[in-house]
Amino acid sequence: MNVFMNYIALSAISNLQATGASILTAMQLLGIISAAIAFGIGAYHLIWGGVRGRQSSLVWFIGGSVGLVVLMGATAIAEYIDSQVVF
Repeated sequence: MNVFMNYIALSAISNLQATGASILTAMQLLGIISAAIAFGIGAYHLIWGGVRGRQSSLVWFIGGSVGLVVLMGATAIAEYIDSQVVF
């Protein structure tokens, strides 16, 4: 009976890890799309923004790039945590 309970617990943990990985992948896809939109808005402000166009476009460029770096780095952080945690 104890072996069966260990199998169920390991199966549940494996399912949670797979679900977390798929959610992270979906978030990264949405993050890439969001960063592309942010870069497009920043380019619009840079081209058509007039006198304050460069200043307002920098916010979009920096925000999009920092968000993209953090979101893409989440996979490395998740893999590191997964390698350190032992059940």
